[in-house]
This record gives sequence, structure tokens and C-alpha cells, in this order.
Amino acid sequence: MEVVLSQLKELRASLKRPIDAHRALISPMRHIPHDVLLEIFFSCLPSEHNALIDAAEAPLLLGRICRHWRSVAYNTPMLWSSMHIPCLNYLHTPPNIISSLERTVEAWLVRSATCPLSISLFDKVNYFGFDLEKHPLILQLLLVSRRLQHLTLAGAPQLLRPLMRLGPKDLPLLKSIWIEATSNPLFGDIDDRPNFTEALQIPTLNEISLYLFETLDPLSLPLKWSRLTVLCLRCFPLWAGQGMTGGLDVGGAFAVLRRCPNLVRSEMGLTRWSEYPGPAPNTSSIILPHLHTLVLSGYVSGCEKWISHLVVPNLRSLRVGDTPILKDIASNSVDNGYMSTDIDPINFDTSRLHELLQFFPMISHLRLYSATAYEGQAPTAPDDTFLASFCPPHNLCPMLTHLIVIEPWTTVFSDVAVLAFVQARMSMPTPLQEFRVHFNRPMDLDVMPELQSFISDGLQVTLDYATPRWKFGPREGLDELLY
Repeated sequence: MEVVLSQLKELRASLKRPIDAHRALISPMRHIPHDVLLEIFFSCLPSEHNALIDAAEAPLLLGRICRHWRSVAYNTPMLWSSMHIPCLNYLHTPPNIISSLERTVEAWLVRSATCPLSISLFDKVNYFGFDLEKHPLILQLLLVSRRLQHLTLAGAPQLLRPLMRLGPKDLPLLKSIWIEATSNPLFGDIDDRPNFTEALQIPTLNEISLYLFETLDPLSLPLKWSRLTVLCLRCFPLWAGQGMTGGLDVGGAFAVLRRCPNLVRSEMGLTRWSEYPGPAPNTSSIILPHLHTLVLSGYVSGCEKWISHLVVPNLRSLRVGDTPILKDIASNSVDNGYMSTDIDPINFDTSRLHELLQFFPMISHLRLYSATAYEGQAPTAPDDTFLASFCPPHNLCPMLTHLIVIEPWTTVFSDVAVLAFVQARMSMPTPLQEFRVHFNRPMDLDVMPELQSFISDGLQVTLDYATPRWKFGPREGLDELLY
């Protein structure tokens, strides 16, 4: 019986194989129109970054399903128009891995045909005795330079130099460039830094991000300032004999903004203390009608004096200081005329912080967060008086709906002031929707029962307190005595 059963199972399996094959042939997926299949393929590509050289992700994955999909994917150049090239240590990586990566990059670029390219290359390995100007991957990019539209480069200056030598004739489509020169000239020949003169003067270039050690004043960069819509600068100063040269202070940052009337987004890393904390002699208005996002980090002290000269009717996002970005902070109301603001209050005393906020009455989302911790009361920490300025009769930020305070200090706001603030704001024409405070102290007064009526109406309240360092224990030592 077992022999007969085994024979029947084999017969069933032999009959099932062609049935399954025919079912696969009549699968609905095989009958999807070509244009619909392409839309599905395009939707599989990453939207946050360039496509990865990963067999488990699109577009490489799309060529591993069946012959038909591979034919469609490999003959659709737009699927291969972006690529991120990862870092490999050419001195320690096995040769077969290196050659495989080089072949993959070459085949990828061939499949892209004549499409404009978005390429990112990350190579921060310090090579000694290796000619970076003849790096195989850089040489491949040089062959397709006329198709480069968006270029992101991070690596040693010697690695970037061949691409930075290219000019308008070699990069006719280039719209954006992001450069991070990772080597510090303090530890090498300062003349090894790449020369950006040619690449930064390309007439089609309107988005520039530079993160580098630079002895020159960023204001001396040969940029087409009036063409720029995105500008991100973080240039570190260097010690050059008599003192520090280069870098960017608060005055230099606003001088840059004055040159760029068409900016939509700007991020400035202020890497030098301002020698003159007040406004520059040129105190005329800085008109930026299209500016949507402004980020000022580093040495931002005194920036409120300069911000008062900004005319930014479309500003929807402002970040001042080194506040980390938290993805759980909702700011979906910035599209209807309101504004989201993140501030590190350590850089301001109460009066200067108040001065900064009063320039932007349309702030709806405000986050005060400093990553710097203090053992005692921080001299610049906002206090109860500052919290009261949001309430009548002062009404600072009248459109405020979301306030989040993450404080590293021992104590800032009292619980009584928190209760008064919430009650006052909920009675205003634009009531609070979310109030979140992370205290670095234990609770003094439980105010949540008083806020329950507002919470029932939809107000989100989060009050996190630190655990007390010492707590009275009535049973302390009792267990040791009962033996």
C-alpha cells in the first residue's frame, strides 16, 4: 500500500507541474499593460534618496523576478537615472567585490542611456599611497559628466578634484551639487583642497551645499548668487599664522542671504563667533520673497538683531541653534500660512528669546529644545515670566497651537505657571492643540486633574517629570531587622 501511495503521489506531482506552469502563464500580473507595469516599477524606487546598489531593492530587484520583468526594467532608462555608490576600502576589500561593484556601476550607467543622472558617491576612506585622481568609480563618472544633473560627493579633496575641474561645457545639465570635503587641511597640504572655481560657476546650477574646511571667506566663493534657490554652507575656519581665517559668523551669514534674493531654502552653519554682535552698518531690509526654510546652527548668538531685518513673507520653517530634528513633531499646518519654529534657548536670555519670537506672529508650532545639560539653573533658561508672555495681555505668538519644551535644566517652568499658561491659551481665539513639557525635575504639583476638561475637548498634554533622586521609604531597614 505504501508503494502504491508513493506512486500515486509521484503521478499527482507530475500532473501538477504543467498545471502550475500554465496557471503562472495566465496570472493577472502577466496581463498588466506595459505602461501600468512601468508605473508600478517607478513607484518601487526610493523617494528619499538615490536608488541603492542592492539586489533586494528596486531597480535591481525588478530584474530578478522573471524574463519579462527583466526585459522591461533593463530597457527603461528612467529606472536607472539615479544611483548611490557606497564606500569601499580599496586597500582591504577583496578584489572580486571591488570588480563586481565597478561592473555593476558600469552596467547601471549603460542602462540609463541618455537620461539625466542623479548620482551620490560616498567615499570617506583615507587612502595612503593610492592615486585618488585615478579612482575607477570617479573615472566612470567623468565619462557621463554631460548627463549629470544632481551630484552629491563626500570624500577626500584629492578624490573630488577631477570632478571639480569640470566646467560648464562638461556639466551642461548640472542643477544641484552637494560637496563634503572630509580631509582636514590642518593635517595635510592645504593646497590639496579642491578648486571649486569652475564647477560653482555653471549657469544651470541653482542648488549648492558645501561642507568643508576652507581658509577663504565663503562670501568670496565664485557663485551665481542671484540664481540660487537652495544654499547650504558649513565652512570651518582654519588657523593661519596670525589667527583664524575663513568660516562664517552671524554677520557673514546674513550678508550671504542679502546676495540671494531667490532662495527657497537656506541652511547656514555659523562656525565663528561674531566679532560685532549687533547689526552691520548696512541695516537695510533683506528681502527674500520666496524663502520657505531657514536654518541657522552653531554660534547663533546675536542673530535676533539680524533677523529683524528679514522680509520673509513665505517663511514656514525656522530653526535656530543645534536642535535635533524630531520626526514626531507635527507641523502640517505650515502649508496654510502658519509657521513651524525650533529654537535652542541656551543661545538666548529671556528678553532676546522674546525679541526673536515677536518677529514671527504666525508661529503655530514652537519647540524649545537644547541638547546641552546643566547641573544648576541655566542663566539663559526661559522661566515663568517667559511662559506668561504667551498669555494676555502680552499674547506672544497669538497663533500658537503646539508648544513643546524639552529642557535639560534642573528647573525652568513651575507647575503653577504651566497650569496658568494652559488655562489662558485655551481661552484665546486660537486655542492650544498640543502641549508637551519634559521636565528635568520631579513634580511639585499635579495639574493634570485641572486640565481634564481641556483634554476631553481634544487638547493633547504630556508632562514628563524626572524621577526624584531621593524618596522616603518607611520600610527602609526593616527587612534587615526581621531575621
